[in-house]
Amino acid sequence: MLPKALVDRLKGFLRELALFFKGLNQAMLEESVEALEAEYVELEYAFLTILFGSFIGVKTIPLFTSLEILEAVKDEVLILESRGYRGEDVLADLMSSLGGEW
Repeated sequence: MLPKALVDRLKGFLRELALFFKGLNQAMLEESVEALEAEYVELEYAFLTILFGSFIGVKTIPLFTSLEILEAVKDEVLILESRGYRGEDVLADLMSSLGGEW
C-alpha cells in the first residue's frame, strides 16, 4: 500500500495538471475568438469597399447592386454622415469613439 503523503501529492499533481489543461483550453478559445474578431473587421472593411467603392473611384460592383445591399450598412452610413457634418472637429470624433455623444 502507498503511504498517505504520496497519495496526497499524487492527487495534488493530477489536480494541477487538470487545471493546467483547462487553462490551456481557455487560452486557445480566447485566441480563436480574437482571430475571428480580426477576420470580421477585415471582411467588414472589404464589404464597405465593395459597397462604397464607386463613391471614391474604385471599380467595384454596379451601383444598383450596391444600393440593394445598402440596408446592411445603415449604421456605417449614419456614422459617415455625422462625420461629414462635424467636419474637422477632431475632439468630437475622439469623444464619440470613447462611447457616446456628450
